[in-house]
Amino acid sequence: MDRTTAADIDFLSHVSLFSALSGENLRKFAGVWTPVSRDVGQILFKKGEPSDAMYVLRSGKIAITVWTEDNQELLLTVLAEGDFFGELGLFDGSPRTASAKIIEKAEFLEIKRDDFLNFLRGNPDVCIALAGAIAQRLRTTNMLIEQRTTRNVNEEIEHVLTLGQRIADKVAQFGGSWGFVALFIGILAFWVAINTVEIFFHPIDPFPYSFLNLLLGLVSALQAPIIMMSQNRQSEKDRVRAELDYQVNLKSEMQIQSLHLKLDEIRAYEIQEMREVQRELISLLRKQEEFTTRILQEKG
Repeated sequence: MDRTTAADIDFLSHVSLFSALSGENLRKFAGVWTPVSRDVGQILFKKGEPSDAMYVLRSGKIAITVWTEDNQELLLTVLAEGDFFGELGLFDGSPRTASAKIIEKAEFLEIKRDDFLNFLRGNPDVCIALAGAIAQRLRTTNMLIEQRTTRNVNEEIEHVLTLGQRIADKVAQFGGSWGFVALFIGILAFWVAINTVEIFFHPIDPFPYSFLNLLLGLVSALQAPIIMMSQNRQSEKDRVRAELDYQVNLKSEMQIQSLHLKLDEIRAYEIQEMREVQRELISLLRKQEEFTTRILQEKG
C-alpha cells in the first residue's frame, strides 16, 4: 500500500490539529499515515467498536450518526474536506461513541493507534504540539456547549447586514405597506389631474401620459430587484432559523436521553435499596419467628 506523498504532507500542514508541527516533524509524522479510499454506503466504523485509528478527510463526505433507543438513526454532523475525527481514541483506545458512514465517495488519510503511539514515543516534541492543539479544541468545544442554543435570528442577521442591505429592507418594507399604496394612488391622481385639465399652464404630459408610463416602468424596474434582495434576506433568515431549530432539537434530544439514563440509574438504585430493605425485613421477621418459637418452647 502506498504511503503519503508530498501532496499529503502539504495537506496535513493545513489541518488545524497539525498546524503547530514544524516542517521536519510534519514530514516524519506524515510517514505513518496511509491513504485510504471508500465508496458510498460503506460503514467506516460503528458505535462501540474499539478506537484503533484516526482519519483526515481529503475529499467526499462522511456522516457521523448515533442510534437512539427507539431504533432511529440520528445525524450528528457531516464531515467534509479537511475535517478530522477519531483523534481522542488514539490516546485512550475507548470505544467509538458514534458511527461513521460514507455518503459521498471519500478519500482520506488513516493512522493506526499502534503506529501513532510508537511515533510519539520517539518524537516527544510532536506529542507536546498535538496535546496543545487538542487542548485548544476541547476549550473551544466547551465554549460552544456553554453558549445559548436559542438565539434571536433577527439579531444574528442584523450583525452582518451592510448599508445597502439595510436600505433594501427599508424600501421593501415601505413598498409593501398601505402607506405606499395610498401615496402612489395620490401621486397618480394628482399627475392625471394636472395633465388632463388645462387650468394654469399647458400640460407637460398630456393623455396618454407617456412620461408617467416611463416613470412607472422605472419604479417597477428598480423596485423588483430591491424586493428580491429583501426576499433573499428572508431566505437567509429561514436558513439560520432552521439551523438553530436543528441545534435546539438535537441538544434537547441529547438532554432527554441523558435524563432517561439518569432516571434509569435512579430507578435501578431505588430497586436495589428496596431489595436491601426487603432482605432486612425478612431477616427481622425470621429472627422474630425464631424468638417466638423459642419462647413458646420454653413455656411448653
